[in-house]
Amino acid sequence: MTGLIQDLRYAVRQLRKNPGFALFAIAITALGIGATTAMFSVIHAVLLKPLAYRDPDKLVLLTKGITPVRFDEMKAASHSYDGLGAYAGVMEQMALSGSGTPQVLNVARVPANFLQILGVSPVLGRSFVADEEKTGAPAVGMIGERLWRQRFGADPRIAGKVINLAGVPHTIIGVLPEQFQFPFAGLDMWVTKSSELLQISPESRLISPTLRVFGRLRQDVSIQQANTELAVLKGQYAAAHPGMLDGKLDTPERLLPLKENLVSDIRAKLWMLFGAVGLALLIVCANLGSLMLARAASRTREFAVRAAIGAGRSRIVRQLLVESLLLASFGGSIGLALAAVGVNAIGSATVVDLPRTAEIHLDFTVLGFALALSTITGVVLGLMPLLVVLKPNLVEFLRANAEGVTTAQYKTRTPFSPRHLLVAGQLALSLVLLIGASLLLKSLVRLNRVDPGFQPDHLLTMRISLSASRYDTPAKQAVFHEQIVERLESLPGVRSAAASLTLPFTGWAGVPVQLATGQSIKLNERPISILQLVTPDYFRTMKIAMKRGREFNAHDILQSAPLVAIINEGLARHFWPEYPKGPDPIGQHLLMGRNPQPREIVGVAADVRQQAKDQEPGYGLYVPSVSIPQAVVIVRSNVDPLLLAGAVQKQILEMDPEQPVSDVKTMDEVAEDSEGQRRLITRLLAGFAGATTLLAVIGLYAVISYSVVQRTKELGIRQALGAQRGHILSLIVGQGLLLSIAGAVVGSCAALALSRFLKSLLFQVSATDPAIFIGISLLFVIVAVLASYIPARRAAKVDPMVALRYE
Repeated sequence: MTGLIQDLRYAVRQLRKNPGFALFAIAITALGIGATTAMFSVIHAVLLKPLAYRDPDKLVLLTKGITPVRFDEMKAASHSYDGLGAYAGVMEQMALSGSGTPQVLNVARVPANFLQILGVSPVLGRSFVADEEKTGAPAVGMIGERLWRQRFGADPRIAGKVINLAGVPHTIIGVLPEQFQFPFAGLDMWVTKSSELLQISPESRLISPTLRVFGRLRQDVSIQQANTELAVLKGQYAAAHPGMLDGKLDTPERLLPLKENLVSDIRAKLWMLFGAVGLALLIVCANLGSLMLARAASRTREFAVRAAIGAGRSRIVRQLLVESLLLASFGGSIGLALAAVGVNAIGSATVVDLPRTAEIHLDFTVLGFALALSTITGVVLGLMPLLVVLKPNLVEFLRANAEGVTTAQYKTRTPFSPRHLLVAGQLALSLVLLIGASLLLKSLVRLNRVDPGFQPDHLLTMRISLSASRYDTPAKQAVFHEQIVERLESLPGVRSAAASLTLPFTGWAGVPVQLATGQSIKLNERPISILQLVTPDYFRTMKIAMKRGREFNAHDILQSAPLVAIINEGLARHFWPEYPKGPDPIGQHLLMGRNPQPREIVGVAADVRQQAKDQEPGYGLYVPSVSIPQAVVIVRSNVDPLLLAGAVQKQILEMDPEQPVSDVKTMDEVAEDSEGQRRLITRLLAGFAGATTLLAVIGLYAVISYSVVQRTKELGIRQALGAQRGHILSLIVGQGLLLSIAGAVVGSCAALALSRFLKSLLFQVSATDPAIFIGISLLFVIVAVLASYIPARRAAKVDPMVALRYE
């Protein structure tokens, strides 16, 4: 123990003697360990930890939405579950009013038994009972702990309090834990009656596949057995209800574990980021390892003296390990603090739709990972100098040094020393990250050039959820939207305003359509078109080009007006493959869903990428309406749209003081949010690639500079014998060129093997794009050669007489 304390004191003295080296080593170790620990905390919480429910492996979710009719039959006939329920697959936004400032709440419609299925208890109050999900039952709800604290001051008597939600009195019966995020993240309130979505008309609810089925399997039933039963029940349902949208036998669906459904879209991306952080940490270790080797080489005389006076190799090894572990412990401690900051930033980030964000924190598992990572880093860094300590005979070195033989003369030079191999490894790993980041950047550039079908600049958007009691008829809803559009268009700086059911890039509603002429087609055999309910100025406000016919006008929204519609070019091509040649769609008639009344096509609009920029436009159908209970208000301005946000909200509150608005954003922000995952991953990879490339280039510069110092006498002899400046330059630069080419070849091969993990994030870019691979590799080699040129130029200026006297 006394020897260990002595080693520790000596290690501290060594670091104090070299503060620049110590600070640099601690800083980059902290960054590497901090980034890796923060990323592991996300991986652990999202992918590795079991769900915080009772026996979570028995919880399953159906991959496709179904109708209320099918759910009722499935619940009655299935025998695989201890509990089965269905929640609305869409999160609703409802206005909380009547006490205090009006506020928009995120609300989920869930079955009465959802807490029993999950095995969760409220922190206050009680759960729903079966009678409360029947149509016509009194409205009740459960609120989240965050809303309970912020809005109601953590009132312990909150159970039984009546609030005004969407204009309807709701009785609060309980409070759910803050970490509870089922079935969506960011929920404020849970209500019953899953099939009664406000944005779907009562006559369409029974045929709309909006329900997501989940359940708890019986202990003696496997998921394979449950899927077999599901297939049998679906066949029976399809035979009994031909034409139902959820009765199509060729539509694949299955039960998956609940956790698998939550993380399936994000798993590969998180592991890819974790791999990128791991590569960055390896580069940090290689860089530090190279520095430790150089430092050990400069201490060879010290080690030889200690060996000569009786210190065994094990004692020297222990000393080096103590020094490196001390560095790693300082770096790990700072890295843990950086990881805590990173985890908090991830938890509050809104650009990425990350499941289980409430569970991301530094727990004991993450702390253990950070400790293990710091220890491994310290041991690896401590082992690097052993290549110097254990290789030569230290006593012979001391004897040779006493006879006037220099360190450089004594050391045997090889074309690829350990430092050279470490530098080549850094170059290869950083090239992998550079190529990956370049592929994603090129993909983003291509994505930004995509025409979405409208002009997103100078557009301000916001959501409005009208009260179901105050605006309980289509006429009242129409009056509100007509007046608000008129008010907004009168504001200075506003060019036009409109309202619609949804915005591009934020989801969509679908409807089966067919031509009114010809034989009737089953609902599930018709094409599904994106349905947009819009006010007359929608096309002018969004600047969607009309290819044929006309836009909607004020007459089209009158109840006495003929039913009309506008289709997009994609739907026109489906019904008339010769379009734009052949029959003219204008004047033709369409049938929507089960509505027997046909709508006349009065216009053909340009295709709009409703789902995302990287998704094909699909079929589009526009219907004129001012009766939209949950709408998006869109304002086109002549100035910065955000400058009008206050004035627009003021107009809405003047019309109805109890009507809040939410999601106030420019359309550019909406578009950027829809690409949040791709943009964030690109930025992170680009940051890692830039930082690690800088470290690799610094490492190359350091090893070439160190080589020049070691070979000073040799270079002087070469010049004394007539070597020209160009020869010296080529000799030194050639060493850097050889290392950079080796790194580029190995890095390109590794990037080629790993590029398949990027495929899901690329848009119109091949994962093996030759221009990226060749261009980045050449650029990388050029930068590396330039880094070698600086010490080479210094070597070429060495005075031969000075060099010959150099020790």
